[in-house]
Amino acid sequence: MATHQVRSSERILQKALELFASRGYDATSVREICEAAGIAKPTLYHFYGSKEGVYRSLVEGAFEDFRLQVSRELKGPGPAPERLKRVARRYFEFARSHRELMRFIVSLVHNPSSGAPSADLPRLYEGIVALVAEAVEQGVARGELRPGALEPRMLVLMGALGEALCGNLIAGRPELTPALADSLVDTILEGMTPNRTP
Repeated sequence: MATHQVRSSERILQKALELFASRGYDATSVREICEAAGIAKPTLYHFYGSKEGVYRSLVEGAFEDFRLQVSRELKGPGPAPERLKRVARRYFEFARSHRELMRFIVSLVHNPSSGAPSADLPRLYEGIVALVAEAVEQGVARGELRPGALEPRMLVLMGALGEALCGNLIAGRPELTPALADSLVDTILEGMTPNRTP
């Protein structure tokens, strides 16, 4: 029974995402979501309460899920550069496995729907950036990274990951591989790594 419920809740989100992405939030009805998901309205209301609840689960749920994944990677063992590579790999893996959701969220950023519930995307994004910034600061405190202005560092790091994602969504390249994630972090951290004398 529990497996069936999980499948129903995930199917609702998947079908709602397809409809919201193709038709827009306003033009999509609860009835259409239910028909596409093959469920009755009470099932949607049971899991999400309303169409707005479905929308919030898609958008805010994605950010929260990703924030938890980032937090797990950063709390793991190893020096800051290794933990930042794990975050970059997770970022790309999440984007690959949630391609349509990422496309939808990027479209919300650039062309927000006037009728859709407001989602505090800046707050959600800044929460993730704050976790990564904390890891950079820990790296500085441990002598793994050189001291430097944190804001430009975060712009470069998050900007590189975001540009790779946008390029992949728009043009299909670069391919979001673990090797690219590692290479981006290595390249960015070259300027932050202390000079080691033999």
